[in-house]
Amino acid sequence: MSHDKIRAATRKRMAETGEPYIAARREVIKERQRAAGEAPFPGTAWFAISFGPDRITAWLDTLAGGGPGRSGVEVDPDELRVRMGDYKLNVPRSSVRSVARSQARVGRTTGVHVGPRGTLLVNGSANGLVELSLEPPCHTGRTLSTMFVNRKVTSLMVSLVDPDGFIAAVEGHGHT
Repeated sequence: MSHDKIRAATRKRMAETGEPYIAARREVIKERQRAAGEAPFPGTAWFAISFGPDRITAWLDTLAGGGPGRSGVEVDPDELRVRMGDYKLNVPRSSVRSVARSQARVGRTTGVHVGPRGTLLVNGSANGLVELSLEPPCHTGRTLSTMFVNRKVTSLMVSLVDPDGFIAAVEGHGHT
């Protein structure tokens, strides 16, 4: 979206809501990105994490800075950036060895879970699971979501609204 269109939409929102310019501009950009399924930066693709019908989980994730519309995976030519609440994981594209739909059963659990043998699950529901095999492995980082333990990740499972589009985007750059 061009700068002139953003500025015009921002001024219109300011007139309607009385918000300051910065707040109105931020909301205009967020609304446009969500509506178009765009990523925050040009040349990238944004894939939202799927959330189930459980409103309490989505509400709690929103309180933690995530939730629907803010949690997802950004795919660019060099890196995959996984975001959910305060959790962030950057995966170099060169580490992705395979990507496919997952048949794993995760039950009703949601959030960020570090499992045995280097498996990381980032989900808001049990639907649309995609699994990526990583070599060389990545590391989780020391955050509250991982209980401050830096663990090796050889397999990443993510629940996505558009799993087939994500697979196509990852495979489209020739790194799988």
